[in-house]
Amino acid sequence: MGKSGRFSGDEPTDGELVRRYLAGDDGAFEAVYARYRRPLYAYLNRMLPGQSATVDDLYQQTWVKAVNWLRRYRDRDRFLAWLLRIAHNVVVDYYRRHAVRDEVAMATVPVEADRATPGARLIRDEENAVLKEAVDRLPKEQREVVWMRLSGLSFREIAAVQHTSVNTALGRMHYAIKHLKTRLIEDEALA
Repeated sequence: MGKSGRFSGDEPTDGELVRRYLAGDDGAFEAVYARYRRPLYAYLNRMLPGQSATVDDLYQQTWVKAVNWLRRYRDRDRFLAWLLRIAHNVVVDYYRRHAVRDEVAMATVPVEADRATPGARLIRDEENAVLKEAVDRLPKEQREVVWMRLSGLSFREIAAVQHTSVNTALGRMHYAIKHLKTRLIEDEALA
């Protein structure tokens, strides 16, 4: 999908689908839902690892809020960033309601599928586990930025999700990388 939100072929943009849904075409919402159900579910699973029942509840709440707020969606925004901003707020509300003070582990490092030898996969898996552990130790806002960048969001979109400026999002990524380098070097020295 390009910046215009257009998919390959003659598929309508997200904005076109939203306008059609608001005009009464329920099938248009089904198309938007099909496009973003997996990325939304993956995002929530990363924010709430091991809490599948809670993820399912928050997933539904996010879609309900998205439907209720579709009139607020502006075609200039990427729909995924808009949807993740809603999901982020739903998770924050969940933690506020449940008075959970522990930080949420949000970052995971995707393991790309490849045809590497078993030994190479084992080394890669070990490296990914070390990197994931280092990312998990970052402050919450920095972990969020790292995960969202790995998910393909721009810094402008990350800033919108985090309700901050682009410069703050860039700064958080800068500090995350700096902390990761330091921690990985320290861990290597201890090994």
